[in-house]
Amino acid sequence: MAVEDRPHRSRRATAITALTVLAGIAVAVLVAIWALADPDDDPLAPVYAVWQDDLVPLIGRYWPAAPRQPLNWEAQSLDIPGADPARGRQLIAENGCGSCHTIPGVANARGSVGPNLTDFAERAYVAGILPNRPGDLTSWLMQPTVHAPDTAMPDLGLTEDEARDMAAYLYTLGDAR
Repeated sequence: MAVEDRPHRSRRATAITALTVLAGIAVAVLVAIWALADPDDDPLAPVYAVWQDDLVPLIGRYWPAAPRQPLNWEAQSLDIPGADPARGRQLIAENGCGSCHTIPGVANARGSVGPNLTDFAERAYVAGILPNRPGDLTSWLMQPTVHAPDTAMPDLGLTEDEARDMAAYLYTLGDAR
């Protein structure tokens, strides 16, 4: 490092320190003004007014489906777009799932070989090995032996649409919705 470079570095450091101090003073002044302001005269009222009067309508015009209340993310995560839960219940009955499982809403589905599927939507895992998410459940229903080679669950030869419909019905079972 050359001797003549040192003064430049100290000037830069001094400038940065000065700017930092000025920024700190500016913040302190703003906080003091806010603290001393009349509580009925909110310093941010103009910002709120612009938000309410200008930005919210603008957002509503381009995103009319803006949620008015918080979303239930857990229930949203179980949605299967395009799937038909009623068809899923019918497919569950036609494929004889009730011979191994107890399944609410499916006639004569009182089996005890496989797990009871009451409150299925509340479960954390499918077959104890896959996260209980629509894609994983659909994959399990289509090819259970791929995920667990020794499972007693048979491969029913389901199409992806059939498995998605069956999964959609299973997600209607329980309080997670």
